[in-house]
Amino acid sequence: MAGLEPIAATEAIAFDFLAQGGKYARPFITLAVYDALTGGGATAPDGAARVAGFSDAVKRTAMSIETFHKASLVHDDIEDDDGFRYGQETLHRKYGIPTALNVGDYLIGMGYRLVSREAKDLGSDTVADILDGLARAHTRLSEGQGAELVWRDARDKRLKPLDALAIYALKTAPAFEAALYCGARLAGSLDDAEILRQFARHVGVAFQILNDLNDWHEDSHNKLAAGTDSVGGRPTVLWALALEGLATSHQEELLGLVHDDPRPVTERLEQIRRLYQQAGVFEKAEALVDKYQQRAAALADSITSPELQRLLHYLIESVLELPSGPDASLAKPAICIERTGSEKEYPR
Repeated sequence: MAGLEPIAATEAIAFDFLAQGGKYARPFITLAVYDALTGGGATAPDGAARVAGFSDAVKRTAMSIETFHKASLVHDDIEDDDGFRYGQETLHRKYGIPTALNVGDYLIGMGYRLVSREAKDLGSDTVADILDGLARAHTRLSEGQGAELVWRDARDKRLKPLDALAIYALKTAPAFEAALYCGARLAGSLDDAEILRQFARHVGVAFQILNDLNDWHEDSHNKLAAGTDSVGGRPTVLWALALEGLATSHQEELLGLVHDDPRPVTERLEQIRRLYQQAGVFEKAEALVDKYQQRAAALADSITSPELQRLLHYLIESVLELPSGPDASLAKPAICIERTGSEKEYPR
């Protein structure tokens, strides 16, 4: 901070964080949907020229979704006190909580401004609809995050899979829904808006389950640690599936691992992993991902635009990629939960 001019510091940190890492899946989705519904061509041999022809207003709308996403990560890292993001020290650890909060707020303001100033090119009705969609996604995300925080800070750590999945539907799905909606609204084609909303819900929930699975794999590009969500007492579907599948005595053992347990974190993590394996949690979670993938694929098949239909199938394959490597579960992604004999009616 000492080397930054005070007035420019917030912008400099925000821009640096925007460029740091991540897959930029959300702005990609917006641009890809817009392309698919305006004739396609971005994947053709001259696709670069096609994308270069997108107006700045379209590009800025897509970028706005990334600024909201990155803002939520800054705030989420503060709330969970995570140490690393994209393989680097989190903003609140590096600059302090007040500065990190301010940067997150700045990114939110930037996101709305990227859209609000484009009324001349997009039209006031389009801008109003997009801003309303972004605001709706923003508030739903906050509701989901709030539910997670209330549960995390409660003494009673019992959680049902339905409850965890309901939180996911609020916390993760809205960003995908906003990305899809913005692309369709920019293209002036909302015939399949309801299908896109349902598609986003299934993809978002499956994505969050995959995030839970990936939390058990150390990586070199994000949080640099395994199992942090479970030992931190956060509500995950893995935790809920474990409580559902374990005998009473082992449920109590699991619950005791996040309540003032004096043992080292690594020791508790290994015990949680053992209980998860005993309950078949990783296999059941992968089966849930498969279920939501199938539901998303069925919705994609009902889309009227061939270009958009192909795009949605591509998103299923690229966004919902199961973890792999020596620590990955041995379960096959194609196994459906019905075949485990423990079918539940999860949120549709």
